[in-house]
Amino acid sequence: MEDVKIYTLFSGSSGNSCYVSCGDTEILIDAGKSMRATEEALSLLGTSLKNIKAIFVTHEHSDHIKGLKMISKYHRIPVYAARGTAEMLINDVPDSLINVYKAGDLLEIGNIKLLSFETPHDSRMSTGYIIEYNGRRFGYATDMGMLSRRIADMLAECEAAIVESNYDLDMLRNGPYPYVLKRRIESNTGHLDNCDCARLVSYLASHSTKRFLLAHLSAENNTPEVALKTVKEYLECKCLCADVSVADRCCPTRLI
Repeated sequence: MEDVKIYTLFSGSSGNSCYVSCGDTEILIDAGKSMRATEEALSLLGTSLKNIKAIFVTHEHSDHIKGLKMISKYHRIPVYAARGTAEMLINDVPDSLINVYKAGDLLEIGNIKLLSFETPHDSRMSTGYIIEYNGRRFGYATDMGMLSRRIADMLAECEAAIVESNYDLDMLRNGPYPYVLKRRIESNTGHLDNCDCARLVSYLASHSTKRFLLAHLSAENNTPEVALKTVKEYLECKCLCADVSVADRCCPTRLI
């Protein structure tokens, strides 16, 4: 078994979850699909919910917590969330399972350390994570309405990162969404578009990060081909090299 495994289980508005295994410690970031779907995805990686030591929740939107209620009921896995998010989980997760942190806290589960950081998103509190293990660092940053130099500088020390590439601006503006929803997605507390993602990836590629997984793509306002093309063309323009792929909406996709 590899010492480090990081996979998105699902990625997109229909559900998000990420599996992290470092040494003998296995965790999830988010549980945005049903318990059954999560268990089926984990089985493809040769593991199961009974091996998960903790679930870290980025924020309370349904595509990130849909499976928590049943997973908590049947598996009693500790849940970690920032205070604003934790307050929104009281109907789904027993209080005895909830562990509250502040954005900026360093959290430890078994062999894994997670440094939490706030992301600009329209929720009670949204966070991303720097995952640390044996001197190696990996980033997880989605649900961001705008680029942040602070977040970029934290991710710049990671060897690989999962980053949001939610929408193509032209597809969104010319698409079927109502005007209010379009404004919400484009706002500084909405989601990150392909061009901003490309700028983030190029900045990180100019530092220590050499492998990327583009995540949380919109089914209506983006395609894997468009997102990948946008990022790769930006990297080429900057004469930078990086391994870039797109997280599958429904199946596990490997970062490391």
